[in-house]
Amino acid sequence: MKKLSLLALVLTASTALSAHADTLETALAKAYEYNPSLKAARAATSAVDENVAIAKSGYRPTLKIEGAYTDSKVNSNRSKFGGTKPVDGYDRTLSATITQPIFSGFTTVNSVSSAKSSAKAAQANLSATEQDVLMNAATAYLTVLRDEAIVKLQKNNEKLLKKELDETRERFKVGEVTTTDVSQAEASYASAQSQRISAEGDLEASKAVYKQVIGEEPNGTEDPREIAKMFPKSIKEALDYAKNHNYDLNAARHNLKAKKYDVKTQKGSLLPSVSAYASAGRLKSQDWTVEKNPTDNSVEMGINFSMPIYNAGSSRAQIRQSKYYRWQAQEDLLNTQDALYSNITSYWEYLCANKAKITSVKAQIKAYQIALDGVREEEALGNRTVLDVLNQYQYLLDSEVEEVTTRYDYYISGLQLLSAMGKLTAKDLELKVDLYDADAKYKETAGKWLSTSIEK
Repeated sequence: MKKLSLLALVLTASTALSAHADTLETALAKAYEYNPSLKAARAATSAVDENVAIAKSGYRPTLKIEGAYTDSKVNSNRSKFGGTKPVDGYDRTLSATITQPIFSGFTTVNSVSSAKSSAKAAQANLSATEQDVLMNAATAYLTVLRDEAIVKLQKNNEKLLKKELDETRERFKVGEVTTTDVSQAEASYASAQSQRISAEGDLEASKAVYKQVIGEEPNGTEDPREIAKMFPKSIKEALDYAKNHNYDLNAARHNLKAKKYDVKTQKGSLLPSVSAYASAGRLKSQDWTVEKNPTDNSVEMGINFSMPIYNAGSSRAQIRQSKYYRWQAQEDLLNTQDALYSNITSYWEYLCANKAKITSVKAQIKAYQIALDGVREEEALGNRTVLDVLNQYQYLLDSEVEEVTTRYDYYISGLQLLSAMGKLTAKDLELKVDLYDADAKYKETAGKWLSTSIEK
C-alpha cells in the first residue's frame, strides 16, 4: 500500500481541526476593531477635519462682552456744604460688541477650500493606514499558518525517521546493516529533532507578532483559499483600478489641490479687508457732586476698512513659500504615480511566479514520494543503502516545506497587490465589523458651531 506524503497527513489533520480555527477574515476583523495604530489614525483624521470648521470661522461673526468695576475713595474739600468730606465712588461698565467680516481678500473662501482638500487627503491616508494594518494582520495570520504547517511537517518527519532508526537498529542486530548505517539513521533523526525545535521556536515568535497586531492569541488557522478569488485576472485590471482607487495616489492629488488653494490664500493678504461692527454699552458712576448717580448708555455701529501697503515683506515671503509647497506636492504626486506602477508590476509578477511555482512544487512532491517508495523497496532488496532512504526523506520534506512557503508567498503577493489597488479595506473584504465612516465624521465636524465635545 502506497504511503501518504507528509504534507497530505498535515492537511488531513488541519482539516479536522479547522472547524474551530480562526479564519483570515475573523483575524482581520479583530485587527480592524482592536489595532491602536488604526484608532490613532482615526483621531488624527478627525483633528484635520477640524481645520474646515476653523477655516469657516472666517465667515462667521464674533461676539464679545466686556465689563469693569472700579472702586475709589477720595478725600476732598470741595463740598457744597463746605469743609472736607471723604467720598466713596465707583465706576461700573458693561459693553457688548459684534463684528461681522464682509470681505477678507478671498482668504476665507480659499482657506475653506484648502481645508476641505486636506481633509480628503487625510481620509485617503486613513484608508491607506487601514490597509497597512490589515496587511500586517494578514501577514501575521499567514505566518502563523505557514509555521504551524512546517511544525507539523517536522514532527511527522521526526516520527518517521525515529521509526526508520528503530528498524535500522533491529536489522543491525541480525547483521543486515552495518554500524555506519545505524549512525547515519541516528544523525538523520537528531537533525530532524533540531529542525523541529527550530520550527517550534519560529512558530512561537509568529504567535507573539500575531497577538501584537490582532490583539489576542491565535486559535488555529486554515488555508484562506477564498481570498484568491479577489486577486485580479490581469495586470491591466490591476493598474486601471489602482489609478482611481489607490489611497496614496488620491491623498497626493488632494494634497496638491490643497496647496494650490494655499497659494491663493496667501495672495489674499495683499488685498483689502472689510468688516462691520455694532456695540452697545452702559457706564454707571457714583459722583458726590451730583444728587443722582449718572448712567450713560451708548450704541455704536460702523464699518472698518483695511488696505495693506507693506508689512516688511512677510506676506510676499509667505506667498513664495506656499508656491514652493505647491511645487513639492506636484513632485510628490509624480513620485507616487511612478511608485504605484512599479509596485503593481512587481506584485503581479510575484503573484504569477508563485502561482506557477506551487504547481511545479506539487509535481516535485509527487515525484519525490514515488522515488521514496521505490528507494525503500530497492533498499529492502539490497540495491540501495539506508543513506539513500534517509536522503530521500529529506528531499521529500524539503519540497513539502517549499510548497508551504511558496503558498505563503503567493497569498502575500496577492494581498500586496490588492493593497496597491486600493481593495484591501474592511469594506472591500466585507468584514463583519462596524465600519468607520470617515466622511460622515467629516461632515458632522465641519458644521459644528458651539460644541466642544468629541466622539471616539
